[in-house]
Amino acid sequence: MSWHKITLPLTNVIDPNVVEIGKLGWDCYERENKPAGFAMFHATRGSKDGLDDKRLVYLSPVAASLCTDIAESFTVEPCEVPACDEPDMAFVFGDPTMMGQLQDKYQPEAEAVPEAESASASA
Repeated sequence: MSWHKITLPLTNVIDPNVVEIGKLGWDCYERENKPAGFAMFHATRGSKDGLDDKRLVYLSPVAASLCTDIAESFTVEPCEVPACDEPDMAFVFGDPTMMGQLQDKYQPEAEAVPEAESASASA
């Protein structure tokens, strides 16, 4: 079993897709009697120009395996274990011990590095 993520556009208003994913996840969590290892997290990814910012919804391996109704409505893809210091990382609900399963250090993807950082690194 692996971690999974859903990638959505980041908006400055309440996104009904995020609300729907949360509701589906919560319903699953309760229906399955709040299983150990079940967790949902949110994080964000900025873009260079701010026009392609993303919200990430992470599902722990247990959540991803149980929440088949989320996968029926949204694109869910396998991913690495998220890091506790990712931008705007937040525990949404589930087994709080899963916070301790996150990676210690966020490693941004090469294209997500702000221009100022990449310019100073090449200097």
